[in-house]
Amino acid sequence: MGFGTEKDVVFGGQSRPLRWDIYRPQAAPSDAPIVLVLHGGGWRAGDRAMMTDACLEYARRGYIAIAPEYRLLGEANWPAPLDDVKLAVRSVREGKSGASVSTSRIFLTGFSAGAHLALLAASSADCAVAAVAAFFPPARITSEMGPMLGLSGAETLAAVSPIQHASKLPPTIVFCGDADNQTPPEMAIDLYKAIRNAGGTADIRLFSNLIHEFVALPGMLHQTIGDAVRFFDRTVITKNSFDAASDRHREWWASMMAAAGPRI
Repeated sequence: MGFGTEKDVVFGGQSRPLRWDIYRPQAAPSDAPIVLVLHGGGWRAGDRAMMTDACLEYARRGYIAIAPEYRLLGEANWPAPLDDVKLAVRSVREGKSGASVSTSRIFLTGFSAGAHLALLAASSADCAVAAVAAFFPPARITSEMGPMLGLSGAETLAAVSPIQHASKLPPTIVFCGDADNQTPPEMAIDLYKAIRNAGGTADIRLFSNLIHEFVALPGMLHQTIGDAVRFFDRTVITKNSFDAASDRHREWWASMMAAAGPRI
């Protein structure tokens, strides 16, 4: 699928203009889903150009993919990065991307620190999105991570830990390598369990022997973005038809078990 790009487009900002890059599939329908893709870098480094390949993977699958910038810590204090992500979501809702789309077709994807921001934004009452794909997220902000955010204190760090807001998250898929010592797999598993225990929808993908930022490895970005799109389809875009099929499957399986009779 072909696509067009629009770069350095201002979407808002008060202290200075904030810009995003848009990757738009050719002949995208008016209701094409939109995904905002957030870069990592420890909240203090990185830029939206890092998300080009991820955005192209989404665009090839029919999504309008947008890589917004957010103010890094050092330029501004916390919660400036989170505020800017929320502003980007509101700007999409207001049609500033050139597409008119409802909240039910706006998605968030983030990598590392960007995943942290995506999860916090998605759990906020003022930033409704349809679903989230979180790649190797800092789901719990530890005392070691706190200084990176310029924060300290148990209560403060808990408040900025996505796992504390699991009950407020929309459908979420989490990706992590099981050899990641930056955001350990146990953290990803705990986030998944917290969402499910709160009655939410979550999937998790653990990859053996892979460390942080494993999407830089051959084929991994293609595979994982494909997984994210299928998750968005199943839990949001085609949810009604999938749920109906799931109900039929459960009925079929129950009948098969009943016909098989008691088992040891």
